[in-house]
Amino acid sequence: MRRVGLFFVLGIIFFLQACVDRGEACSCQPRHPQQHLCSADFVILARVKRETLTNETREYKIKIRKEYKMSEKAYVALKFGRLVTARDDSMCGTRLEVNKVYAISGRVVTLQARIGLCDMAEKWDDLTRRQRKGLKLMYRQGCTCEIKFCPKSQSTQRGRCARTKDACNWDTWLPDKKKDCQRNEGICLRNSKKQCIWSRNLALTTCTRNSTVMHYEPKAVPTATAVEHPTALQAQQSQHQYVRKKWTWPKKAYSPFRDDPDRRSGQ
Repeated sequence: MRRVGLFFVLGIIFFLQACVDRGEACSCQPRHPQQHLCSADFVILARVKRETLTNETREYKIKIRKEYKMSEKAYVALKFGRLVTARDDSMCGTRLEVNKVYAISGRVVTLQARIGLCDMAEKWDDLTRRQRKGLKLMYRQGCTCEIKFCPKSQSTQRGRCARTKDACNWDTWLPDKKKDCQRNEGICLRNSKKQCIWSRNLALTTCTRNSTVMHYEPKAVPTATAVEHPTALQAQQSQHQYVRKKWTWPKKAYSPFRDDPDRRSGQ
């Protein structure tokens, strides 16, 4: 009886460990669209026609509309318009909606075009004009540059990562993709001095300025009492500007006798 209980406990431990391993296997760091294009075996624009489920995989039949990047082995793997991903989300499987158009990046494994949660699968309607332009041409021009994931919460140098000539710091990252300026409007290119910088454009400048205004929060003035902290109270009062209005005598009420001399004399 004790052996049965021991095996039962060990079975639960192994099951929980397997679940943890499956969950941890899907962790991936945020990546910029330019990084997806530069590192993937293929980047395409495609419409999802149908979805098929198997025991371990989820397969999508697609119709390719445009090829942004395609290696030789990707041509062979995508010859019949089939994408393969893991069935479960815990194994980094990704889900696509039927009859929707996506910009998709992926890799070729054993002559299969595979996509995952860490790859790009963005709806075409959700991409900005700058992102579409980057996929067509400009992202490819910046593949010699590195994009360093550097959110301000994890930076080490006054809110920003250390700058290098061969990398652009991605420091506008936000969980909400629609508010991430460098992701939506940024393209990392080399300038005339061979340094990697975010290419200047009106959309990026406007987004960054608006984001700075939205995230500004004035510091609260600490409260204090005259008995406990007289010095702090004086400092608090000095920060406020009091506008003193000039005191004037109230105007006299209107009287019909004031402007008529005959009525004032009683005539």
